[in-house]
Amino acid sequence: MRKGDEGQGIELILLPRDAVAEGPDTLRCPSCGTGVSYNDGICSACGQVFCPGCGHALESDDDESCSACGLALSFPCPACGFLVAAGARLCPECSLLFVRRCPTCQARILDGPPACPQCGTELVLEQRTSATIFAAAPGLVLLRCPTCTERFASELGACPACGQRVCPECFLLLQAEENVCPHCGFHAARPCPVCKADVGLGLPECPACGQELCPACGAAIAENDTACPRCGTDLELICPQCGAGLTPEMERCPECGLSFAHRCPACSAGLESGADRCPACGQPLCPGCGAAAGQEDEACRACGAELRFFCPVCQTEVSARDDSCPACGEALED
Repeated sequence: MRKGDEGQGIELILLPRDAVAEGPDTLRCPSCGTGVSYNDGICSACGQVFCPGCGHALESDDDESCSACGLALSFPCPACGFLVAAGARLCPECSLLFVRRCPTCQARILDGPPACPQCGTELVLEQRTSATIFAAAPGLVLLRCPTCTERFASELGACPACGQRVCPECFLLLQAEENVCPHCGFHAARPCPVCKADVGLGLPECPACGQELCPACGAAIAENDTACPRCGTDLELICPQCGAGLTPEMERCPECGLSFAHRCPACSAGLESGADRCPACGQPLCPGCGAAAGQEDEACRACGAELRFFCPVCQTEVSARDDSCPACGEALED
């Protein structure tokens, strides 16, 4: 942008900011000024090594301690004994994940102690597995899932075969509830298209509102969609009770008998999910799968669930053989 007259003026130059946001865990490289993370201990732009504790520039990456603050620049992994760089988030030998902020007092931790040195909170260190790189090309990394060996693109954030979640940035396996990678800090989530809540990449359902989602792109999908309306990914319909494969026209699971129609098998009247008796004809039903139950049945013939019936008036548990409720006397239809 330029402003002035007669060829003279002031030139304003807008400098782009670093991608690394300034905060309690970041600093400017002491040599080139690039935004870097304290824990990294080295500038990715110029290669300057620095103390992960105080940020002081180090003369060599062979230094055993910081000359400014005295921090030991390496520590033995408490699980395998491998010498790990101070501030490292993961042991490269055994994949032990270190706690770098105390969950109680938020103190920075640069080694692997059993408890926070500031407040004494016990620190739980867990070993994490990472997906392995199968192939890589510009803009694409193919991973091999360590759970089921399926190959998939890292950008999906989860294995399409078994649902195992993975960080697209560092490939660490993520737990279902983790939206931020505990290793590299990558935000492995996107907003639900319905309620805008954070949903972890690869999850097939929003944990906040229950909306079914495409595990590949996160778009909302309808109950009988066999392909994602946004990205075209093939979607498999499965029974929520036994996991059997289904087709959209099925009203009952062929394996466990679970009803998707929510209609009485005797009179076709509409039913509420989990009903144990048809309100229209009185037919006893399995509350698990909706199949018809006989008067003498103690277990569902379709899914094997133990049958329990309740009085429609006082909700006392009754037997399928009872003609009336033993508690309130209400007549029970056959």
